[in-house]
Amino acid sequence: MTNNPHLISLAEAAVMTHAYQNATQFQGMTVACMMDNNAYQQVMTQPGCTSVRTYFALDDLNNLTIVVVGVDAQGNDISSGIIMERAHRCPILCNKNSPLMK
Repeated sequence: MTNNPHLISLAEAAVMTHAYQNATQFQGMTVACMMDNNAYQQVMTQPGCTSVRTYFALDDLNNLTIVVVGVDAQGNDISSGIIMERAHRCPILCNKNSPLMK
């Protein structure tokens, strides 16, 4: 077993994602965002990067998306470094067979 405090079970993840997908105020909104491994690697391998922070954001069409930025050991965004967006959103690119989808 690992000491990673961020790990949760599939069952916990499904309860959380289904709660969001079923919530009235989020109907019709983005339910997931996907970026390729290389995008995250570019953020994570920056000098001084110890963590990654994901911000919820709205794109130019007012669609929910994410902005990803590296974070240093003091918890500061590496805002002068690599910042990612243009995530592939679901709906549009969805894994309909995922247990995380309702």
